[in-house]
Amino acid sequence: MLIGSCLLFARRGIATLCILSITAGAAHAATSWDGDGNSNWWFDPANWSAGTLIPPAQLSGDTVVATDAQINVGSGPWDLTGEGVVYDPDNDPFFAAAASLTYPTGSNIAGSVGSDYGPQHIYRLYISRNTTNSNLLTIKSGDLAIESTTIIGRSGSTAGNENLGQITQTGGRLNIPSNQLDIGNSEDSGWGNGAYEYLGGTMDISMDSGSGIRLGHGRSSGPSGVNRFVIGNGAAGHVRTWDYISISYRGSADGVFTEGQDPNGVDRGVAITEFVFQNGGFRPMQVARNVTLNNGLEANTGATLSSRLVLSLDEAPAVDGLGVPSDMGLFDVDFDIGFGSNGGVVNGFGDIDNDTLTDAVFAWEDGAGHYLEGDTVSAMFGGTRYDWTISYTGDITWTDADNSIVNTISGAGSGGDIVLMGLGSEFLGLQGDYNGDDVVDAADYTVWRAGNSPDSSQAGYDLWAANYGSSIPAAASAAVPEPVALSLLASTVLLTGVRRRR
Repeated sequence: MLIGSCLLFARRGIATLCILSITAGAAHAATSWDGDGNSNWWFDPANWSAGTLIPPAQLSGDTVVATDAQINVGSGPWDLTGEGVVYDPDNDPFFAAAASLTYPTGSNIAGSVGSDYGPQHIYRLYISRNTTNSNLLTIKSGDLAIESTTIIGRSGSTAGNENLGQITQTGGRLNIPSNQLDIGNSEDSGWGNGAYEYLGGTMDISMDSGSGIRLGHGRSSGPSGVNRFVIGNGAAGHVRTWDYISISYRGSADGVFTEGQDPNGVDRGVAITEFVFQNGGFRPMQVARNVTLNNGLEANTGATLSSRLVLSLDEAPAVDGLGVPSDMGLFDVDFDIGFGSNGGVVNGFGDIDNDTLTDAVFAWEDGAGHYLEGDTVSAMFGGTRYDWTISYTGDITWTDADNSIVNTISGAGSGGDIVLMGLGSEFLGLQGDYNGDDVVDAADYTVWRAGNSPDSSQAGYDLWAANYGSSIPAAASAAVPEPVALSLLASTVLLTGVRRRR
């Protein structure tokens, strides 16, 4: 089938380029994970509905006919505390056999990842679409290239039919050169919940064309649900995207919130960006153009404080003699990807403080407030609170951008990046240590459950859970037991599953 299209490649300095591409086959049929191989390996052919990940190339006369290249992971429930489906070519015992097959041609991004589909090049990827199951994909090695949209958590067609999808990346490369990555997506009147936990490796999203990363993508028929992007600072690599859009659908233009259609800031229309302090710092995201922070309609009555920021500490930040932590970068806006400025800015919608001006800023995690220029952002570790001021007009420079090694951080007025400037620190005691033994553990939960803690409400439990495993002077990570007396919504289970322990 011959397909003609005209695409704008402004980012490469070319005004308009009309291209013709030949794709073999009229449709991209779906191959779905069914787990029949009784293993978690991505390349185990028995785990897929077609008996192989992508059926090998088939000939119709002398023409190669493209077959299944759309991959669905969403037909069965997976334990979100484990690894789910494992994408790890370096260690997968089935990878060699898959790589030896001949796969169909027809890629529209041949210049980026090659013209043949194959074990590491697929057309489209869905994690949890039209299902209420919780599905997880873990990327550990290799180069996963995806030609079309990747969606993590796409809702069904019925309002309230939430679903749960998650990708955890510890290594390897996720490359979506010509399309976007949706972390949470709506379809018709339902809303989906998505999460991405980045702990290492590289992410390159929409570097040729496309919208970049959309955290919470909705439309006029309905928003996405509660979505979270966790950015750790583990193995060498980078997180790089054309745009970073936090909540793409902010509500109907009339400002009237209709049940199931507009964000409410509670169970739909929420986008949480969480930076995790590891190995001495946060890892800034490299955004080639815009960071868009939507918080509802332009009218204050429609503001939902949807775009939220969280700082988590896996270790104590270094401080100077006055207890001031180091300056940190969060977003390099208008990041130079090889041909100069792209005109990128921090923008968005929502008049949060009712002054008739749009506030393109982050909100608190609970949506109860927001961070304007110069406001204080805090995080706890080991009983100490560390404080920074946030600036949306800072500047980040790099020693090694490909491996996220930062050179300098400058504060307000020096540029257009989002940065944190060290302010101070204060020891407050160990939060959630209800029995006073300098360790937050199961014994403190027992005190809370018996009603003998300072706060025996849900908030008291949340404080204990957020600090479980912490101690003075060090902190350890451990699993958090869930009280049998409390029932948590499935969407909450998904998103707390990727929250980092303070």
